Amino acid sequence: MIQRKQTLWLLLSVICAGFTFKYPFYNGTVINGTEGVTGAEVTATDNIWLMLLTGAIILLGAAAVFLFKNRKLQLRLTLAGLLASAGLIALYIKYINNFEPGGRISLSALFTVGIVIGFFFAMKGIRRDQKLIRDLDRLR
Repeated sequence: MIQRKQTLWLLLSVICAGFTFKYPFYNGTVINGTEGVTGAEVTATDNIWLMLLTGAIILLGAAAVFLFKNRKLQLRLTLAGLLASAGLIALYIKYINNFEPGGRISLSALFTVGIVIGFFFAMKGIRRDQKLIRDLDRLR
């Protein structure tokens, strides 16, 4: 159901996660002899772990969109997506340590923050729906 607020927030998270494949999180110079990072910038395609975690976030968000009839499972998947997106930021920060000082975080790193924000507000909307259903059941 597209008209629900949490669906729009989940779609925002999925779109932002998709953008992390194309746009960099960090720009700088890699320290010689490091493994796990290639090139002068860090994107989700630079490392297998970044790619897998970002792909899992996309799948969790997309699956949660279509589980609008099962709010309990939708809430669990959204919470898992929120935790995975926090882990994604931590993984990006871990790979930033492989760069020489003087690099900078890109403006497109906001896409990664947008994933967290989208999952957070989607959880808020799902909880609001659960509360509304409980209140309606109490009135019957």
